[in-house]
Amino acid sequence: MNTEEIQSQYSLGERDFSGADLSQVNLSQVNLERVILWRADLSQAILTGTNLSSADLWGANLREANLSQAVLCGANLGEADLSDAILHLTNFDTTLYNFSTKFPPNFDPAKAGAYLIAPEALLTEANLSGVDLSDTNLKGANLTRADLWKTNLKGADLKQANLNQACLIRTELQDVDLTGANLSRSNLMGANLKDAKLLNATLSAILYDESTRFPEDFDPVKAGGHLIAPGVSLAKANLSQSNLSGVDLSEADLSQVDLSQGHFFGISLLRANLRKANLRGVQFWEADLREADLQEADLRGADLWLSLVSGADFRGADLSRVHLFGVDLSATNLEGVNLKGAIYNQETKFPEDFDPTAHGAYLIAPDVSLCGLNLQGADLRGADLSMADLSKVSLFGADLFSVNLEGVNFLGALYDEATRFPEGFDPSQHGAYLIAPGVSFSDQEFSGTDLGGANFSKVNLLGADLRSANLEDAKFERSLYNNTTQFPEGFDPSKLGAYCIVPVASLSGRDLSGANLGGVDLSQADLSGANLSQADLWGANLSQANLAGANLTGAYLLGANLTGADLTKATLSGANLHGAQLKDAKLTDVDLSDVDLSNSFISGAIMPDGTLHN
Repeated sequence: MNTEEIQSQYSLGERDFSGADLSQVNLSQVNLERVILWRADLSQAILTGTNLSSADLWGANLREANLSQAVLCGANLGEADLSDAILHLTNFDTTLYNFSTKFPPNFDPAKAGAYLIAPEALLTEANLSGVDLSDTNLKGANLTRADLWKTNLKGADLKQANLNQACLIRTELQDVDLTGANLSRSNLMGANLKDAKLLNATLSAILYDESTRFPEDFDPVKAGGHLIAPGVSLAKANLSQSNLSGVDLSEADLSQVDLSQGHFFGISLLRANLRKANLRGVQFWEADLREADLQEADLRGADLWLSLVSGADFRGADLSRVHLFGVDLSATNLEGVNLKGAIYNQETKFPEDFDPTAHGAYLIAPDVSLCGLNLQGADLRGADLSMADLSKVSLFGADLFSVNLEGVNFLGALYDEATRFPEGFDPSQHGAYLIAPGVSFSDQEFSGTDLGGANFSKVNLLGADLRSANLEDAKFERSLYNNTTQFPEGFDPSKLGAYCIVPVASLSGRDLSGANLGGVDLSQADLSGANLSQADLWGANLSQANLAGANLTGAYLLGANLTGADLTKATLSGANLHGAQLKDAKLTDVDLSDVDLSNSFISGAIMPDGTLHN
């Protein structure tokens, strides 16, 4: 079969080309989505940029095939032979393979995003929605929180498998062996479990609806399941991290229920009882909460984007850090609510005479001043912040993708590696600071800044001023500070795992790998057994320091002062000691074969063989 034949037949709706001889065929840039090439011969085929997403390539011969930039998302490569195939920039996201699949030497399919389908496979949080896994052997596999929406698992072996909190919405589970499997807190709404084997299976707190089909004589209520339907009682139930998007729970009793971190796009909670419910971090996009009772509910960090809330009772509710873009709250009861850190835009409506800013909410709009505020984790996508003042704002984990940032003042703003900015926007060029491991903020002034939840792990804070800063829930593990670093009164960074970098410091066995310690004074410090691999110790004062047994692999010690330092049995492989002062240092049992000692001063040092260097 040649290129023209397969393209012609595919365009006419033909998808099954099982066993076809397509060796050396050129199908570059061709769309073959969902094609069936079961045991087909594609050896030496040119498949550059070819769309093979969801293709069935079971047992296919792909030896020496060129798959550069090809798309294999969701494709089945079970027993396929990709020996010597060219896989440059090939997209293997959610591709399936088994122990019999052959890949080129040194190619790691798991790192490329592919999933191993086999007994005991680790598939935690895997996206397998819509995939055909019928009759597969996944005995003992870990599928915790996996997405198996509409997946075909008919006849599969899932004995002792862990499906805790898995999404099994509308999943085909007919004739599946689930003996001893853990299905607790999984979502089985619309799933078909007809004739499934559930002996000794755990089904506590499963979610199901009236369309879920269970084996004959199986009672989901006795198993501890929760029926999802209008008017049901789920008071005090633990439904955290559930996906209940689009379901109808109108007039349901959800008082004191735990729905935290859930996804409820388009859910109907019309006139539902949500008193004292835990709704922290819930995605309520376009939800119907009209006339719902939300008194004293915890909605911290929830997203109510475009939700309907007319007539809802929010008295005493915690709405701190809530996303209220486009929400009409004009006909709600907001008596006693906490709106500290909540964000709203010009389309948000409040009751007459209610001032959201007086309750701690922030308006997100052009020309506003948000100087020094904490917008950690805020979803600002699509907002217009042109000409706004965001100086000293905390943006850790915030999403500013697609935000209009024209003319924004970012001077002194803080962000981390999880913060998203518009494509091509460089916050550092606008005066913002990246807070990340290894970054130095020596002598930086943060006084009065809201740093709640900031991650200062492995950050250099030598001489930094954090007086009166909010450091609630901030992380300081392996961060560096000294006697000139200023913290809020009563704050002890050492209790949070920070290291004090001063002369005579006790840092024995500490992990300082990759630390930025250029020019520091650690004279007479105890660094015995410490991990200083890849650390930057340029010009550091380590005179008389105890570095016995320390790991200095790849350390940068250019011009460092190691006079009289004890380096007995230290590891210095690849270290740079160019111009370092090693006078009277102890280098007993140290391997110097891979160390740059050019222009260093080692007069009086005890050398590895025990001799004294003249």
